[in-house]
Amino acid sequence: MLYIYENWTHHRARLHVGECPYCNNGAGTQPSDSGRNGRWLGPFSDRDAAIKMARSLKNVEFKPCGHCSG
Repeated sequence: MLYIYENWTHHRARLHVGECPYCNNGAGTQPSDSGRNGRWLGPFSDRDAAIKMARSLKNVEFKPCGHCSG
C-alpha cells in the first residue's frame, strides 16, 4: 500500500510505501498527532492514483520519500 503525507508547514507532500519507517502504514513516527502540521492520505493500492492525488494538492512540492522511494 502507498500513503501520502501532506505537510502544511513546509508546503510539501511525500509518497511513501506503507512499510517505510517514516510512514508506518499511515501512522507516522509520532505516538499522537496534533493535526496542526499535516495529514496522511491513503492507503492507495495504485501508484498512479496516489500520484494523481498528490499532484492535486495545492501549493505543495511533491516527490517520493527519500528513504523508501515511494
